[in-house]
Amino acid sequence: MTPGKGLLIVFEGTDGTGKSTQLKLLAAALSKKGLPVISSFEPTNGSFGKKIRALYSNRKDTSLEEELELFIADRKEHVETLIAPALSSGKIVLCDRYYLSTIAYQGAAGLDPIEILRKNAFAPEPDIALLFYAPVATGVTRITENRGDSLNDFEKEEYLAKVKTQFEQLDLPCIQRINANRSIEEIHQDVLHLVENLPGI
Repeated sequence: MTPGKGLLIVFEGTDGTGKSTQLKLLAAALSKKGLPVISSFEPTNGSFGKKIRALYSNRKDTSLEEELELFIADRKEHVETLIAPALSSGKIVLCDRYYLSTIAYQGAAGLDPIEILRKNAFAPEPDIALLFYAPVATGVTRITENRGDSLNDFEKEEYLAKVKTQFEQLDLPCIQRINANRSIEEIHQDVLHLVENLPGI
C-alpha cells in the first residue's frame, strides 16, 4: 500500500451469503493490526440511498432505468464524499456491496450488464472483490429464519436465482469467489488469506 493510495475491498453476493458478517470480522482483524480501516455500505444512508431503500417494499412504480439511475447517483455521492477521500489518504475501505451488485441485481431485472458496467466507469475499481456464493435457498433461510426478517422486493427466491446467475457470469480481474456455504470461521480464514496478499496488509 503506497502512501496516499489506500485499498478498496468490496463484499458482494446474493442476500444471505454472510458478506456483512465477514466485513465486520475483517474490519476487526485489520484494526487489530493497527491498519486504518473505514467500513461502509451501499445503498448508503444518503438522500439517494433512502430512495432506493423505499423500493424494497414497493419496486413496481419505478422503471428499471430510473432504479439504475438512483443506484448510480448514490454511488457517485458515496465515491465523492467517502471512498475517494479515504483512498487518497491511504485508508482501507471495506464496502458492503458496490457496482458488481448493481450489475447482478439490475442485470437480473432485465438491464444490460455491459451497459451498467459502463455507467459505473467513474467508480474506483476494487483492489479485490470478495464474491460470496451459496445456494439461494440457504440465503433465503438465513434471512427468514436466522434473522427473522421477511423478504423484501429484492430478495424473492426466483429473482435471487437470476441474480446468482448474473454473479456467476461476472469475469473481472478483481473478483475472488468464496464458498459461503460453510462455517463463519472457515469463511473468515479464506477472507484473511486472500486479503493478506494485498500490498500493505
